[in-house]
Amino acid sequence: MKKYLLLGCLLFAILVLGTSCTYHTYHFGVPNQAAMVPDDFGETEAALARAEQSEGAKYCPEKLAKAKDLARQGAEVYWACRNVESSKLLAEARQLAKEVEGCGPQAAPPAPAMPASPACSLGASPTSIQKGQSASLNWSSQNTEKLDLQPGIGPVGPQGSMTVTPQEDTSYTLTCAGAGGTMTSEAKVTIVAPSPAKEELCMELHIKFDTDKSVIKPAYYKEVERVADFMKKYPQVKGTIDGHTDNVGTAKYNVGLSMRRANSVVKMLVDKYGIDSSRLTANGYGETKPIASNKTKEGRQKNRRIEANFGCVSVEK
Repeated sequence: MKKYLLLGCLLFAILVLGTSCTYHTYHFGVPNQAAMVPDDFGETEAALARAEQSEGAKYCPEKLAKAKDLARQGAEVYWACRNVESSKLLAEARQLAKEVEGCGPQAAPPAPAMPASPACSLGASPTSIQKGQSASLNWSSQNTEKLDLQPGIGPVGPQGSMTVTPQEDTSYTLTCAGAGGTMTSEAKVTIVAPSPAKEELCMELHIKFDTDKSVIKPAYYKEVERVADFMKKYPQVKGTIDGHTDNVGTAKYNVGLSMRRANSVVKMLVDKYGIDSSRLTANGYGETKPIASNKTKEGRQKNRRIEANFGCVSVEK
């Protein structure tokens, strides 16, 4: 009987040792309530230790703290006999601990994409017009949501053209707005005075001579004076005086006679009217350029002549 009593006491002592927590350590801050715990307790403790000693601990302290808290919860539910839930919590703690080991410096978040700035261009053609005339405005744009053309036009499409008839100098402004901001483009149309009407004034001189003469007859004095007045009024004008003869006499003689006739005109313009001789050129062509037949008296009279050209000038009406 005493033998059985001793055996019973021994079994009771073993049972107490297996369930008592008064002399065992803590797991994850939770006191043990048995001499033995599942293997995942030790695995989790090792994982947390590695995480605490790793470089990643200083970059992910919140994650490390979360892993420890999950391990504590796992121990608590284990002692509440919820073994499956405990294993799950401890596994999550180990996973977080592993992630802590891989932590590093946080990369700066990418800068938000900036919307593209709007671009627009406005041009006028022509830029100068007379009052009452029209000009064409042309424009184009990119990255815009609203376009406004002023003065007096208003909203327009992304690109286009239109005709305007301003009554005074006008600066047109195209305002382009989009997600990236606002910009403007300008084009000016200027009103100019109409060009004055002009006409061409030309001066010629025609003089007839007697046979074998180079003296200018008084009947032609007014014509020479008119040429002198023209040259004085328009100092840019230069004159070419060509002398001619009929076929009476030798060809050599007639060349000299035609030259004397041309020089007589030059002399009168220079001496009597003060025209600079550098503006006058005299030529003698003799009988080489007849304008009529030398077989008749009338024809020969036409050939004894001066033909002078003093050019043309453009003047306002």
